[in-house]
Amino acid sequence: MEKRYCLYCNKELKGRSDKRFCDVQCKSAYHNQTPNSQEAIIKNTNKQLRKNRSALRKACPKGKATVRKDFLISLGMDFRYLTHTWKTPKGKIYFFCYDYGYSKSYEEDKVLVIQMQDYMNIPDLNQ
Repeated sequence: MEKRYCLYCNKELKGRSDKRFCDVQCKSAYHNQTPNSQEAIIKNTNKQLRKNRSALRKACPKGKATVRKDFLISLGMDFRYLTHTWKTPKGKIYFFCYDYGYSKSYEEDKVLVIQMQDYMNIPDLNQ
């Protein structure tokens, strides 16, 4: 019979022929050390969303500001990542990253940054 070894600590395994780990701790440690590609995508997306919110917050300390896109990019903003959108009654669309959002300005290289207001809350769809 061929000897088998724990995938984590390399101890010789005894028992069932399909056993891969010597104990629960080794099994857990093994699975915690191998990165899950889906978890990495989620982690990186959340990291970028936090960067975006931070950039918008720094650009808009008083609740509303017009800033250059380049300034936001220099703060780590990536315009591809957002949490939701909000459309005004007049049809203007704001792109939000949590509680800070932006919309296109009249000038091509600028955006209007705002902090979310109570009237902008999205209704709970689960009700």
